[in-house]
Amino acid sequence: MKPAQSLMTCLAACAAVLPATGQTLNTQLVASGLTAPLFAAAPLADGNVFVVEKGGNIRVANGGTVSTFLSIPVATSGERGLLGLAFDPGYGNLASAGYRRFFVNHIDPTTLETVVASYRTSATNPLQADVSSRVEVLRVAQPAGRDNHKAGWLGFKPGDANNLYIATGDGGSANDPDNNAQNNAVLLGKMLRVDINRDDFADTNVNYGIPVGNPYAGVPGARGEIYASGLRNPFRNSFDSATGNLWIADVGQNAREELDFIAAASGGGQNFGWRIREGDIATPGVGGSDNGGLTSPLLAYDHSFGSSITGGYVVRQVDSPLLGKYVFGDFISGRIWAIDADGSPQSLADATELTAVLDAGSGGGLSNISSFGEGADGALYIVDYAGKVVRVTAVPEPGTLALMLLGGGAVVSAARRRVRASTEVS
Repeated sequence: MKPAQSLMTCLAACAAVLPATGQTLNTQLVASGLTAPLFAAAPLADGNVFVVEKGGNIRVANGGTVSTFLSIPVATSGERGLLGLAFDPGYGNLASAGYRRFFVNHIDPTTLETVVASYRTSATNPLQADVSSRVEVLRVAQPAGRDNHKAGWLGFKPGDANNLYIATGDGGSANDPDNNAQNNAVLLGKMLRVDINRDDFADTNVNYGIPVGNPYAGVPGARGEIYASGLRNPFRNSFDSATGNLWIADVGQNAREELDFIAAASGGGQNFGWRIREGDIATPGVGGSDNGGLTSPLLAYDHSFGSSITGGYVVRQVDSPLLGKYVFGDFISGRIWAIDADGSPQSLADATELTAVLDAGSGGGLSNISSFGEGADGALYIVDYAGKVVRVTAVPEPGTLALMLLGGGAVVSAARRRVRASTEVS
């Protein structure tokens, strides 16, 4: 065998096995110098990445340039702020009722209520929101004197352009003192679902409808907006863009962090147990046993691993080694894991830890993971509360460039086909 052929054979073999070790992952810096970023999204394939800052700004990054897309006044003490952003499924469709429309979740600086409102992007500038287009969707009263557990996530289920999902926290303090999460007469500690293309209310500041399929629609004494209950602070959640399954990361108190799951075919109505249960145990000092009416978490971990779960996404980028994996992290410990996304009960013993690989990426070291984000192409983004956003990328397998230079393009192509047939992280 000639030396060149020997090199080609060796490198092709290496390329075929490296994806299973996670060594093909890298990070690419999207934006830096941000102030307390909490979320990122890239709704269109135009390179624009929208980043939510806690203080009330939405910034848009593209090609190394960062500009202000929208700025609104918000209360910022504790866990208050501008907390959520969701783009209408019809955002880029001229024929859709949701064309150029997006939704924000924030805390009103005067009333300290949770507010969900919609805006539209300027008709003449895709990098600027039209502030005059604001429409309030709903308000949720918050307990006086408590500045934590405001949740903030917003999202749309794939294939459903009408219903906006809204995550609310229990309102704050320890042990949910008002028992809000177990009280279906209030909207706190819940996952809500509202129809944003209907208006069932005479009040001009309330602009939504109650979906007829909601589990508590028409039930006396219960709020029809509720889709699921028993949540403490479901700060970051997501829908699987391929299956429609809903992943809920509920931040725990002193003992457990939990990851909850609602299958796409479900009609809702799950009670995830707070304040009776914290993760997979009785809430210390206040909780009790599962009486059969509670839904157990898909995964729970104790505080030796971290103490504030940050929900992520099921990766659907076709050329990623993480394809088909749910990736999530922990704000306090900075650790990042990937698990199977089939909806089966799991533990961190089943997970692949990605912390060292992603923290060593070319996007620079990561610290407090405040959120993940998803691009229109399925790409995964990581938001670092210290001020930056990175995109997770797949780098060429070692030796690919050398093979190309040696005229080994056919060998590399074959190796890549073998890799992509089996590149899920083990």
